[in-house]
Amino acid sequence: MTSLTQEIWNYLDSEPSIKKELGRDIVNVMALAKYIIKSRNLSCSADAVISSIRRYVAEKKFDANFPKVEEIIRSSRISTKTRIALIAMKRDSKIIELLPNVFPLIELNRGDVMRLSEGKESIKLLVDEKNIEKILEIFPKEKIIKVTKDLSELSITFGPGSSEAVGVLATILNAFAVNDIRIVETIGCLPEFMIFFDTKDILKAHEIMINLCGK
Repeated sequence: MTSLTQEIWNYLDSEPSIKKELGRDIVNVMALAKYIIKSRNLSCSADAVISSIRRYVAEKKFDANFPKVEEIIRSSRISTKTRIALIAMKRDSKIIELLPNVFPLIELNRGDVMRLSEGKESIKLLVDEKNIEKILEIFPKEKIIKVTKDLSELSITFGPGSSEAVGVLATILNAFAVNDIRIVETIGCLPEFMIFFDTKDILKAHEIMINLCGK
């Protein structure tokens, strides 16, 4: 595979919406080739890019998978929750030692939010804003990186087959990206997937998911 072909394939892999329409054979390949050349500042002919696109379509054989992705999204259940705060903390032994002290403060039987996201350098807690002050009292101030309030959660519970199908999450996340909606955090616990937005964006995000589920 030439370096040009690899670059074209990498681009198409990063654009699920274009990839989807290629699989349906409704894309003007010449127009797409010219767009890729312009956006990637490539010094090659449109014919060379078209050749790479057509080879991508022939070898990837992805088109049969999209009906499955759409079926899974249509059978999903979605819900939203507002007034959520994110606490980002340094990932060290002291924070890990203190984390169990948070759990007694969360009333899960009453629907309180308690989400945990862990990376190499930080640990993030997503909780109801009503609980934030008493949770912050548990941890040393110097260990707190940032506190972000006024967030909302969009929770998606996928239908059967979500763990085997390719492109489910990519389809959803790309839909938010093309609509200029910033994602603050994501947490996956399949078949449930939670996405956190600024509250000002939650109505638009919810509408996008409703449209995806309704197609």
